[in-house]
Amino acid sequence: MLRPGLLLAIGALGLLGLAACGADNSSGEIAADRPVMESTDRAKQLALACSGCHSSEAGAIASLDGYSVDLMEQSLLAYKSDEDGTTVMHRLARGYSDTDIKLISAYLGQEDAP
Repeated sequence: MLRPGLLLAIGALGLLGLAACGADNSSGEIAADRPVMESTDRAKQLALACSGCHSSEAGAIASLDGYSVDLMEQSLLAYKSDEDGTTVMHRLARGYSDTDIKLISAYLGQEDAP
């Protein structure tokens, strides 16, 4: 059985991830006239949800250090498209647009320590 503190932490991270999923436009696409810094800030916000579980200090959950941009994107898209998946990762990935997944992958793929 999971400890109550761990359950609370998992729930809080899930809510943070869902909050990060909220698109600021209806299409989920990044407008061409949007400043690059704004896109970077959005990527940083989205990736923050990942770093709560997947940092090198997280312990039991795999670190994302060393993942390429392509592998990160492929993995997130696989979680998103798996209709039978019931893990937290499946649920979080379904909340991201394809553009969000590209932003997360690009941001984490260039980071040394997510």
